[in-house]
Amino acid sequence: MNPIDQAAAKACCADLYQSDFAQLVFGDTLHPGGLGLTNRLAKLMGIQQGQWIADLASGVGASAQAVSRVFHCNVVGVEFGARAAAQATKTSHAMPGKGQAFFVQGDAEYIPLRANRFDGVFCECSMSLFPNKAGVVEQAVQLLKPGSVFGLSDVTLTPGNLPPELDGALGQLLCISDALDVQGYADLLTNGGLDLVHQWDASEEVVKIIDNVESKVAAFRAWQTISRQAGTTLGFLEQAPRVVQTVRQMVERGELGYWLFVAQKPDGVR
Repeated sequence: MNPIDQAAAKACCADLYQSDFAQLVFGDTLHPGGLGLTNRLAKLMGIQQGQWIADLASGVGASAQAVSRVFHCNVVGVEFGARAAAQATKTSHAMPGKGQAFFVQGDAEYIPLRANRFDGVFCECSMSLFPNKAGVVEQAVQLLKPGSVFGLSDVTLTPGNLPPELDGALGQLLCISDALDVQGYADLLTNGGLDLVHQWDASEEVVKIIDNVESKVAAFRAWQTISRQAGTTLGFLEQAPRVVQTVRQMVERGELGYWLFVAQKPDGVR
């Protein structure tokens, strides 16, 4: 994919995640397991009070603010979407607690932060969406101090098992379109110069979010019918029941999952 197409794809994805429909269905966290799984990833990373952490593709800031609040650390969120970054900045100003969360608009493939300054970097349910995954890992490694860690959580997909109905905007919304399998993410991290420390299977959270999506979509369709409201989400609503069933079957067959990874930047590497 050439740079122009990559930029267009990222802009489209950012718009999709900032849509009212995405917020209605998934809430602010936009990933399986919600903030509970965010905190588990942070624990696996060993985040400590006072540290500086970067959150790549931080969305509206829910995860960054939660990690900052719970672990009393400082989190800098990097978000491609201007609207989401602005919303995150606004809500962070009213955040209580000892930690602080800051947000900048930027591209995770060209991170606008200083190198070798962070005690940790994490990326939730977004690596699967990046056209240049190796480039994102390279950028994350540059941000990290030697000996610090990169935390990754994402959808896993067995190669060759993406159904046609998920090969598009809905697949992007569900983080499926360009997901890797477990070994693929592990290789991505180790090929980027990191030492893999933890792998943790959280695939049961996909089932929970499927149930949540199913009920919310049904409620939204009912509201749209009663109020006679039509909009850009109509196509999603028409496809949603079939897509939800397809995703559920993929999870049951073990073709689709959700995993957490933590990898360390070796000491002595700049």
